[in-house]
Amino acid sequence: MSDYYQQARPSHHRSEPPMFRPTKPEDWEPYRDLIAHLYNEMKLKDVMTEMQVVHRFKATEKQYKTQLKKWNLDTKYIKASEYMAMIKTKRLREAENPPKQTRFILRGRTVDPKDITRFEKRALKKGMIKPEDQMYEQEEPVEDLLYDTPSPEPSYSYAEASQYSY
Repeated sequence: MSDYYQQARPSHHRSEPPMFRPTKPEDWEPYRDLIAHLYNEMKLKDVMTEMQVVHRFKATEKQYKTQLKKWNLDTKYIKASEYMAMIKTKRLREAENPPKQTRFILRGRTVDPKDITRFEKRALKKGMIKPEDQMYEQEEPVEDLLYDTPSPEPSYSYAEASQYSY
């Protein structure tokens, strides 16, 4: 009977390398470029899974966030304070010149106006801001936040479009 169990068991036991758990800041350095690349391509949860399954590197979410901040890679998502600064700037510019449009560029990327509007609606609903607030109090300036007035989109009338033959 023992021969049967010996044969039923797979004979090729692959021993996987043990899971590596970083305990010191220098433990992260060999993985820095890989983590940076993955984080640019996917969400943090997916990076963590990939690192654990493929590279046998296991760290907590807090450890990753600390490391990403240290490496200045925590720039993917817009923070509430950054949205608040955009809303303040937008409201001040609109108060000075009502039809004025404002385009925001944060860390080199143009911020979708729909995202700002969505945040503003949620902030109003939660009572973080009021519709009548002009938000004049001075806050810390947000690093890497630029704004300008976008050039108007060219508009074509039907008459102009009809002069072109296809």
